[in-house]
Amino acid sequence: MKAPDGSTGEILQKNCEGLKVLIVDERSLIGCTTLGWMEYMCRCAVQKGLNASQSWGGLPVVIFLGDDVQLPPVLDTPVYKANSKSPAGMHGALVWKEFNEAVLLKTVVRQAEDQSYFKNVLGALREYKLTQDHATWLQKFQWGDLLKSHGQSFIDDMDENSLFVFPTHNEEWLHNKTKILKANERNPIAKVDAISHGSHAKGVSSENAKGLLPTVYLCIGCKVMLTTNLHVKFGLFNGSTGTVVEIIYPEGKTPKDCQPVCVMVKFQKYTGPPFVNHDVKIVPITPIKRKIDCFCYSCSITQIPLRLGWGTTIHRCQGMTIGEGESSRYIVINPGTRKFESLTPGALFVALSRAKTAGDDRTPPDFAWHPAVLVNQERLCHLV
Repeated sequence: MKAPDGSTGEILQKNCEGLKVLIVDERSLIGCTTLGWMEYMCRCAVQKGLNASQSWGGLPVVIFLGDDVQLPPVLDTPVYKANSKSPAGMHGALVWKEFNEAVLLKTVVRQAEDQSYFKNVLGALREYKLTQDHATWLQKFQWGDLLKSHGQSFIDDMDENSLFVFPTHNEEWLHNKTKILKANERNPIAKVDAISHGSHAKGVSSENAKGLLPTVYLCIGCKVMLTTNLHVKFGLFNGSTGTVVEIIYPEGKTPKDCQPVCVMVKFQKYTGPPFVNHDVKIVPITPIKRKIDCFCYSCSITQIPLRLGWGTTIHRCQGMTIGEGESSRYIVINPGTRKFESLTPGALFVALSRAKTAGDDRTPPDFAWHPAVLVNQERLCHLV
């Protein structure tokens, strides 16, 4: 494991100035390799590396929050399955063994007290103990059943205002592609390519570029999702969804010439100071520059921190809350095949538990199964 040096090391140490407590959420997604690098970088950066011989650089408090039955790490080894062969992975396995206290939180906050049966179903799904009664209840939320029980107007509203979640990136892209091509009937599509800085930056994946995409497709009226935290306090966080109202280029320039100066996006959850007098929810999103994960520590890309937001993956929706008053009103779930659930334990639980309510006679549910999905007892009661 090599410590960052030069300007990269200086930036890391500056970012850690005054750091006293480290709190890490969504711990299930953090594997041995990631944990190993996190701890090692704290040794290099906290108090300018003066306590490099101490665990976490001498930080007095390190707290990890999360649920082990949610999604496992991607391309990494879970901390409870320490068989990694990389130096960082082996280091991470040792770091995990240093944690000696755990607190069990038993209060469910996302679903209210009146959602007792929904919470009961989620609890059973979390432990792979769904019964036939649970499966029968969940069948009520199939697309066709909701059409019969709530009518066409509700289905149209759900189709328009839902976040569709899929097991794979390809299915996510196909859904977003279909939606933006439909929007293209009214407005032209702008192709925004990232600007590469350095030999390792060209064609880098979004995972290695802090969420920035190599190419973003946008048009007026398209639904988009932020890919980074811009101002969490005002509702501009990674995963926030909005609608593009304008794409602004330098005078005399076109999408073929350069990136846009900014993209004006209407975020319903934005609570900060107004940028546009006639609509306080409209925010200018400008290109940002992000370092990429590479061996030289010096490459970066510049891109608009947006992606199409009609659909996303189950992995990306972990941590979201969906329902009345949230960035997305509904969630439509494509749980994938039983094989996907077996290879990705916790995926169905993560997707379904994003919803706040299953509805009742007076209020609609926050979730539905994708129209292409048939939900039955065989599918739900024998996931693994």
